[in-house]
Amino acid sequence: MQQINISEQDYWLSSDELCECSDISSGLLLELVEHSIAIPLQGEVIEQWRFSVANLHKVKKATRIQRDLALDWGGIGLILQLLDEREKLEQEVDTLKQQLSRFNI
Repeated sequence: MQQINISEQDYWLSSDELCECSDISSGLLLELVEHSIAIPLQGEVIEQWRFSVANLHKVKKATRIQRDLALDWGGIGLILQLLDEREKLEQEVDTLKQQLSRFNI
């Protein structure tokens, strides 16, 4: 049997599906889009919006942060941005460590 390797980038969710999967209202989704927490891949209006699966994870993380810390959405957007930057920096450090290890004698 052939194994098919499908990434999250191969799928998208409608706004209704994103709301249902993350247990939020469409009004809250509008607010998350306004704060760049959820970013539609396509569509001009909420009924046409399509989101990546990564947005689902980000929305769930944002709602957990909001519930646990009671921060406003602008603050949560900043936190998520900083967490993404931290992850990128960690990946860069790992890459540099691998490159440096080639020179160890």
